[in-house]
Amino acid sequence: MTAIRTVETKEVKTGGYLTLMKIEDHDIYVYRPKDVMESDIINYGYSAPLILVFPERKLSEEEAVDYAEETKLAAIASENGGTVVFANPLGAWADEKEGLYEAVVNKTKISQWGFSHGVLYEDKIPKNRFMEAAMKRPGFDPVPEYFIFGSPVAAYVYGKGEGADYLAKYYMKEVKGKAGMGDLGMADITLTGVTLENVSVVPEVAFSNVSIVSVGNSPEVNEALLKSDNRVAVCDKLDVIDQYDKYIGDYKRWAGRIREAFNCRKEGLIMKPVRTTVKTSDDNIGPGITRPTHDVGYVLFYNKDLNVNDPEHPVPLVLCFHGGGDTAIATAMIGDWPRIARDNNFMLCAPEMHLGVTATETLEIVDQLAEQFAIDKTRIYATGFSMGGIKSWDFYQEYPDKVAAIAPMDATVDVGENCQFTKSFRVNDSVLVPVFYNGGEQSPLAELPFQDQKCVNRMVNLFKINKIRKPYECKFDDQENWEDKIYGIKGDYNIEVNDPEYPESVTTVRCFESEDGNIYTQLVSISNHMHNIRPNTCRLAWEFMKKFRRLPDGTVEITE
Repeated sequence: MTAIRTVETKEVKTGGYLTLMKIEDHDIYVYRPKDVMESDIINYGYSAPLILVFPERKLSEEEAVDYAEETKLAAIASENGGTVVFANPLGAWADEKEGLYEAVVNKTKISQWGFSHGVLYEDKIPKNRFMEAAMKRPGFDPVPEYFIFGSPVAAYVYGKGEGADYLAKYYMKEVKGKAGMGDLGMADITLTGVTLENVSVVPEVAFSNVSIVSVGNSPEVNEALLKSDNRVAVCDKLDVIDQYDKYIGDYKRWAGRIREAFNCRKEGLIMKPVRTTVKTSDDNIGPGITRPTHDVGYVLFYNKDLNVNDPEHPVPLVLCFHGGGDTAIATAMIGDWPRIARDNNFMLCAPEMHLGVTATETLEIVDQLAEQFAIDKTRIYATGFSMGGIKSWDFYQEYPDKVAAIAPMDATVDVGENCQFTKSFRVNDSVLVPVFYNGGEQSPLAELPFQDQKCVNRMVNLFKINKIRKPYECKFDDQENWEDKIYGIKGDYNIEVNDPEYPESVTTVRCFESEDGNIYTQLVSISNHMHNIRPNTCRLAWEFMKKFRRLPDGTVEITE
């Protein structure tokens, strides 16, 4: 598919921005409503719905903006930090061939750099060693190009009139295609939700578990939809916000499965995007970092009924760090951390682009939060997935006396390294830190001791720091003699947990006693698990972490 080398972006009368890009000669409009969500620093690429409109005819730019605002699609996009994308036909929809949906989705992409006004500018300048490696692969295109900033994880498609006919004819089925969600190859890009308004084609529905809203359609159309294996709502008129809340916005398509998504209003959650400024620490070598200060974005989640300003009842704080290829909101939501925060009355803080934010700078954010809210500083916890897991290890190494417990997931670097792949300025050699660590037994990456020497090194260090009774004497090149084929050593006792969402997997929790007889260390592996984050694991992590408190004298207290 032809790369997009140029686009036209302009501010429109609403205070938002509209971008014209050419995709296979089609005029595609990307409308970003007026920003109320700090979307130039908070990355909503994974979390915001991909609202894709197939209008009844080709629209002008002004007509597209008016349609988005009048239907309230713009309101849905705005409150989620997203955009409304219009797919215009070349001529009449009746003459349009199958493939426009795939072509548009193919030009969606997520990145942690270069997003603005709903468009991603990929400058092809490497920002880290992973990007450097990717740019050395055969066939890499070094010329900068543009993409729609977003992903089809939540592809909510609206069709009206002949545009709805086009969808009914070609896209009421499972769809595979290229999607810019990392190097995933062909992906499941089937619609997550679809609204068909005034359709004249009776669809043959060949997908399942999709949210379908039928607006103003004939009994024949409605009958065809209702007899399918989908969630179908029949409505007389279009009411975007009501229908989004009731039927569409609760679902996302992730790893080939439809899963419940977050609607904070319905969930009883506060989601608050924040921009702040921190003093740049001496050890920050992140790309593009300014000195003496730089801006940081983060997102707070907490129960809307939780009093976060009562000094008599301070709330725990969980720092949640995203993976290297995703975003603060994505990792939090995929792991179900906002719901866990709501149900357990703690505040969740998810820093954006934390690879450019050191542990030192993160603690400055913690101090800022403690000035604004009643934060229990004896109950600060750190967790994260992939590169976020490594950031959690940074606290273990560099600021062990500042956290009550950590739950790194699916990644480690060698002892003494940090998440910017440089030497840590401090390597903890004596301060006990309660640790819940997990990895996927089928992960292609180095997560567990049987997969890489650095993971063995981490275990040696952890057993020493946490004064675990059993010595860790496993050798990476002697795995045939390991008593536990994953970690090398059996726990003092193990707990096996089943995950209803992934019945093919078994979560094995190895519990290790320290010299004082308490369990400060749980080492976890999950069968039939690749490199991803799962809600069940995050719930187990919270159940472990919440037991611990870091007292002012630096010692750890077990509260339950």
